[in-house]
Amino acid sequence: MIITNRGIIFSMDALVAFVIVMFMLLVFTINLGNETNNLTQNVGHFFLEEKVMMVADSLIKNYNEENSLLGACVIDLDKKRVKSNEINSLNFSNLKQLNQDEFFIKSISYKTQTRSKKYLIEDRGGECLVVKRLALINGEKGLIFVEGCI
Repeated sequence: MIITNRGIIFSMDALVAFVIVMFMLLVFTINLGNETNNLTQNVGHFFLEEKVMMVADSLIKNYNEENSLLGACVIDLDKKRVKSNEINSLNFSNLKQLNQDEFFIKSISYKTQTRSKKYLIEDRGGECLVVKRLALINGEKGLIFVEGCI
């Protein structure tokens, strides 16, 4: 077998191209694995964010006698409806935990210029997220904080 310059150059070019392609394939595989891992974490976070926002919306837009967590709005007796985004702090006296699979509400608190209060519903850990909502609390502007965990 006779080795010529042309054969050695072709072999070296093929070897370099093969190494580059394999390196790019390795980088692509590692990047794909990282993206998949991030995606699964984001799906769990999206589940938590969705549930906490739904509870916060329900809290400031509905009224529920049995569980204030599902609605604590002020009722307008003249119009026979709730005043959305208007809350009386006395309605927080009846906060009960929701029965969900792995989701629970840890605490609800509010803060106005004159007062603030926190209601602890369940004292356990986990991945938690706090959602803030603007509402009228006892006639003054304030923020409501709903902390939900999984």
